[in-house]
Amino acid sequence: MQRPLFSHELELLEFLLFVNEPVYGDVISQWIAGLDTSSVSEYFSPYSLTFDEGPKMPRMRFESFTLQRELIAIDEGVAVLVYALASKTPAGNMLDSFSVDRLDGEPLQSYPKAGSSLMIMERGRRIGGADLRAVYHASDAPLFPVGD
Repeated sequence: MQRPLFSHELELLEFLLFVNEPVYGDVISQWIAGLDTSSVSEYFSPYSLTFDEGPKMPRMRFESFTLQRELIAIDEGVAVLVYALASKTPAGNMLDSFSVDRLDGEPLQSYPKAGSSLMIMERGRRIGGADLRAVYHASDAPLFPVGD
């Protein structure tokens, strides 16, 4: 069932996109501008949302990727991963889905709030935000460029 993003989902997704803007540039601004009129559908759980953009070609035709920067929150002492997926299409990169996953598989007790209480991760390393490494262990591996 299609629905608009709830305000708490919109705020968290906008924050996630904002922290990815240095990596992806202008496409992030385009995605943020379109969020107010976007509709989503829940898949697997109320915390995993796919964007509905009208008729689509099957996703198998496009290469999907996780946005390079992800967020980590804490819910009852358990790490929560906040991330989005996009697809490379002939029309450019399109936002596909947005997920908030508690890493022990249990349902969320408290939805993460956008802001300084979140840890910003890039390729497995903490690059900013709250220091939550006591709960979510970041890699000590160096950051290496990856292809687009």
